[in-house]
Amino acid sequence: MNMNKHILTKLISKIGRSYSVSLSPMGKYGQPTEWTHPHIINKGEVNKGVQKSEFRARREKLAESLMANKISFKTGPGGDKHLMILPAAKRQYMVDKIPYFYRQDTDFRYLTGCLQPDTVLVMEFAKDWSKSVLFCKESTAYDEKWEGARIGYGEAVEFLGVDEASPISSLEDYLYNFQKLNPKLDIWYDYMEPKNHDIHKVMLNFIQQTNTINNIDSPRPALHNLRVIKSPAEVSLMRTSCAVGAESMKRTISKSKELSTEGQFLASVEFEARMLGANFLAYPPVVAAGNNSNTIHYIASTSHVQPSDLVLMDAGCEFHGYASDITRTWPAGGSFSDPQRSVYEAVLDTQQRLIHSIVPGVTTIDGLYRDMQDILGKNLQNIGLIDPNEEKYLHARTHGFCPHHVSHYLGMDVHDCGKASKKQPLLPGMVITVEPGLYIPAGNGSVDSMFRGVGCRVEDDVLITEDGVEVLSAGCPTSLQELESLIA
Repeated sequence: MNMNKHILTKLISKIGRSYSVSLSPMGKYGQPTEWTHPHIINKGEVNKGVQKSEFRARREKLAESLMANKISFKTGPGGDKHLMILPAAKRQYMVDKIPYFYRQDTDFRYLTGCLQPDTVLVMEFAKDWSKSVLFCKESTAYDEKWEGARIGYGEAVEFLGVDEASPISSLEDYLYNFQKLNPKLDIWYDYMEPKNHDIHKVMLNFIQQTNTINNIDSPRPALHNLRVIKSPAEVSLMRTSCAVGAESMKRTISKSKELSTEGQFLASVEFEARMLGANFLAYPPVVAAGNNSNTIHYIASTSHVQPSDLVLMDAGCEFHGYASDITRTWPAGGSFSDPQRSVYEAVLDTQQRLIHSIVPGVTTIDGLYRDMQDILGKNLQNIGLIDPNEEKYLHARTHGFCPHHVSHYLGMDVHDCGKASKKQPLLPGMVITVEPGLYIPAGNGSVDSMFRGVGCRVEDDVLITEDGVEVLSAGCPTSLQELESLIA
């Protein structure tokens, strides 16, 4: 049994299982715990698969990293103490009191495991010392009637493992009092790209009225450099997310002849993902039939699907905080036409050669893009989409057919760790996508008419290992023969 099948078998076996657990501690947690949700959270975990001790270690590593960055790049005397302020995501509303689904800021979740709004993590630290304080808003009886319980102060310390917890209304007083005791202070706060405007107002007032702050900088670059290397627990969650995403897409492909609209294909992949244990889809999926596939971010999903169409589906799921991102292109009717086959083979060959070329510690994401232009460019010459004699402007011509990057980091966010460099060598524990595409709009009069309206992308999720790579999304086939057999 391969790894993906093993993961899926374990997931499916849990459906309908009864659990015998000890009595839940009397407390307010506001999110799944080992006592309230033993089918999700195991003993000692804060989030699925991640122990309380790992969250503490992450906070300690961040403090060490920020101290090291300050020592490396400071131009003057550093502060005696450091203070990092990281707010949770703010709840957003569609209209009046109707909220959008709440998704936590991933940097905040990475450091705390807290899944609730109206919370702020503050870390006090200096050389060889750190303390974490969670500012939160306890729920009232009225709140609980409408929205359920929020985490309490004692529960934040006990369950999340922070050192202290305080009311969020006391944050501003805390900042001023801390600054009076520590006038030479370095502040780590993302003031250029604030995620929570209520907390940002508090921070701006504090910064403007304090003239002894030594330095203000964002913690996110250092945080993303930590996040980009996945721990064993995170790799396990990524394996499951990608296995579920791949299987849900495979099942949808197999039902192609039963589905007649893009919306039905979308509904199928979401249904299958949730039935396999995903929390939800990781992003609005692209489900594009025929010429719609040439709109790279097409998410309308309103068109009818013809048997002669290629269907391009870019969809992934989120499994307890970790995302998959998979794209397959296949013939709705079960058979590739000759032009579709030529385009698909050009893209698939490019993708497979890029994956096989990855050398840990050497290859970079930006380097993969340059290699993609070389490989795809030559493949396009071979099938007649680019003049075989074109050399000088081959990359520019290739860019016209594939205008997007070929890879990005993947993890808690679909486009993960945006502050991490794409020029750094790929290291064990990193997860990336490899996703070449080829887009030929129906109105492109510069190519043979048989290719017009054909769009194609193939994307897999790849874990960098000590000696190579592991394709986490291999559970959904990419070969022409397997795809056609799946639909037949």
